[in-house]
Amino acid sequence: MRTKFFYSLLFCIGFLCFANDAVAATITVDDNIIAIEGNQQQKKPLLAQPIELQGPSSSRDFYYNLTEDVPSNNQQVTFQIQHSELLIAPSSFTVKVDDVALKTVPLRADLLKQTVTVNLPKEALLQGSHKITASFYGILKEGICVAPGNAGNWLRIEILSSISAFSEESQVGSLTSYPAAFLGYEGYVTTVVLPKQASEATLNSGYQLAAFLSEHGDIDVQIKREDAVSKVSGPIIIVGAKTEFSTSLLKKIVDNISVTDDAMTLTMQELLNTDSNRKVQLLVVTSSNAQAIQDRLSFLTEARLFEQLIGNTVAIKDVPTVEQTSDTTIPFQQFGFEDRLLSSQATMTPHYYVSLPQLEANKEATMRLILKKSATIPSSKEDEDRKLELIAYINNVPHAVDLRKLEQTTSDMYEAIIPIQTNVLNKQSMTDLQFEVTGFQLEDPCETTNERYWLYIDSDSTLSIVKDTAEPTFTLRDFPNAFHENTLMVIPSNENMDDTKMVSLYKALMMNGKMAQITLMKDKNVTKEKLQKHAVIFTGDMEHLTWLSQHATTFPHTTEQFIKQGFLPEAIGQYAFITKNFWQVNEPLLWIHSFGDTPITGDFYSHLKETNSQIAAAIETKEGQFVVAVNQHANNGVINVDKKGEISYVLIAEFVGLIIVIAVILYIILRKRKKNQLKK
Repeated sequence: MRTKFFYSLLFCIGFLCFANDAVAATITVDDNIIAIEGNQQQKKPLLAQPIELQGPSSSRDFYYNLTEDVPSNNQQVTFQIQHSELLIAPSSFTVKVDDVALKTVPLRADLLKQTVTVNLPKEALLQGSHKITASFYGILKEGICVAPGNAGNWLRIEILSSISAFSEESQVGSLTSYPAAFLGYEGYVTTVVLPKQASEATLNSGYQLAAFLSEHGDIDVQIKREDAVSKVSGPIIIVGAKTEFSTSLLKKIVDNISVTDDAMTLTMQELLNTDSNRKVQLLVVTSSNAQAIQDRLSFLTEARLFEQLIGNTVAIKDVPTVEQTSDTTIPFQQFGFEDRLLSSQATMTPHYYVSLPQLEANKEATMRLILKKSATIPSSKEDEDRKLELIAYINNVPHAVDLRKLEQTTSDMYEAIIPIQTNVLNKQSMTDLQFEVTGFQLEDPCETTNERYWLYIDSDSTLSIVKDTAEPTFTLRDFPNAFHENTLMVIPSNENMDDTKMVSLYKALMMNGKMAQITLMKDKNVTKEKLQKHAVIFTGDMEHLTWLSQHATTFPHTTEQFIKQGFLPEAIGQYAFITKNFWQVNEPLLWIHSFGDTPITGDFYSHLKETNSQIAAAIETKEGQFVVAVNQHANNGVINVDKKGEISYVLIAEFVGLIIVIAVILYIILRKRKKNQLKK
């Protein structure tokens, strides 16, 4: 179904854009203009996290794609491995490329850590897709019986494993190499270049593109203005309308690109440094006006669109309609889940994370699992003593499914419906999902068997939630969920924004790998109508934000108010406060302010994203500590602000009440004294 969609979309796009397969241009610069740094023999990580293979035998496949033939010049794949000290001969680790074994190394107790390097043959450097297979075969010492999957029989592939960066060795690529050729890793950083005086639309496009590539790469891209780029260590992406650029180099690059008023043009070129003879890929994203780029930027952030890019130059006029995903039914693919096969060799999936809104308490959500199982798994009437379960851990709370009682939907597919209490989903702002099968391994580790149980979990499985229809209240628990669909980002009109900080914010607003829908506007261009139609984020000094300053009395921004929230004013580096949108109560409003020149490392926004407490404010200190407010009453949307000369009616009432109480006490005392005098 997915393949058909891609082909139909590809058919449509053929009528909507013009592709040019001409040879891409080479732009030459000397070291004084732009220095290209870095080792020509770049390597990139092979995996994002360590992988553990369980004995007695298991393997893992890695894939890479070449857009053209790559010269055979010491291209390598390197595995950093560590294994159990219980292994003996003939335990081994084998590397295959395209199913051809290239190297096997023995695993011994006296050498627990090894580096295994394999030179890729010529056949593995031809254009197309290729597969690398890492296989583990483990034998334990005599007299030691450990069940498959147990911690005694294992090999771990470490995160430092790497593969050659083919893009550095090839000639200038085509648009088919996007985004892979522009993802950063150690020593190889992508640079996004914006005009010195960039428009709001260009800033929005540049921030979104930089955030997208940072989210999917190992290293954040660096974002620079055209007059501040003196050296690079990886590919370059230029974003902006032709008329916005002012430096001679950027004007030279964009002047030779043909553009139209209502199209975004993508052009692949290469930048050659005449001093070092090094070169990097250069992608130019331009148009005659910045709005045309902003309207079509989804071609660089939506996989279903950028997978169709071809040639060296393409002018995109119309954007094909992309299938809208439901905000109440979430497919597993949306949070990175791929089809998984669980067996006695791999009984547990990795953790997956999905960002969900705060749900109404004490309600029910539903997980629908699409499954396929081994025919050897006993039916409900067989082998009653053996417990065969699929356990879904949702925020570490187990939900079990009996694999012998699955409902069959087709001849070979099954379905499992798991009810989930919304309170479980509300436990964390980033919902943690993990799956495990039990009963696939024999209880006696020294007993062998030829049976093989397995369970396939399809990525078309879904999680369905029901949104609360009541008027919402907002806390930092709702960041970034409440700002994902339709957000207005307001920045000061006459203040230079820190581009790196803005990219960090845009990246934090991404959910499950998807860009938030953001409109960026300077304060002077904002209207009341715009504020009424969006969730709103103000960033910057309140004095430079006209619309925000009109409601200053509802925002803590003085020393006394920060102290009341439990913050030490002198220590505040970054500050965030959330409340209801003053112009649209069903939407949130977030104010983010940096004090002085405090650098943002990205941790502040990461902490905001992970906040589970129902609080309205948080800070990052100047030394990087994350602190939340002591005020837990975040849902009223209004902060009481004391004003000089303002009479507090509550205090007056308390004072009057105190006088009445004193008067009553005096009356009782005097009355008793009078009675005593009469008795005498």
